Amino acid sequence: MSRMKTFFKYFLAIVIVYILVDIGSFYILKSTYLTKDYSVEDSILDVQVTEAKATYLNGYVNGTVKNNTNAQVTNKYLKIDSYSKRGVLLGTKYVKLNDLNPGESAPFSSSFNYNQIDNVKLSLIDSSELPPRETLDFGFDNPEDAKITFAVILGAVIILFPWFPF
Repeated sequence: MSRMKTFFKYFLAIVIVYILVDIGSFYILKSTYLTKDYSVEDSILDVQVTEAKATYLNGYVNGTVKNNTNAQVTNKYLKIDSYSKRGVLLGTKYVKLNDLNPGESAPFSSSFNYNQIDNVKLSLIDSSELPPRETLDFGFDNPEDAKITFAVILGAVIILFPWFPF
């Protein structure tokens, strides 16, 4: 019985340390994201950015888009250009916007992996203005990419399953 109590104490200590390290690392990583300047070019839609943050290596932009016109807006993309302190274009991301009826709003979110981002510029473009599909950088902003990635991870788990020590 005494051995079980000792085992339980060690198990409890490991769980507590794990939780403390997990919470501590979350807040340390979150504090490395600094708010970045952003600008929104004139567009027919009202683009409101709620968060534009980046670390040395990556960042994200969150916000909402509202249709202030009297017509339905379709086939629009939000173009997000990331610039360095010297004004060098580091990369461009594209976020497909859902069809918006008049007065309707929709959230958008995009993450990027570019080094030393200083500011972000957002603009609204039509689908005809998109560059060729091979050069686009959708990343995980595109749900089809996330499905492919999930399938790859699931396949790896299935392949490696016989080697897991159970």
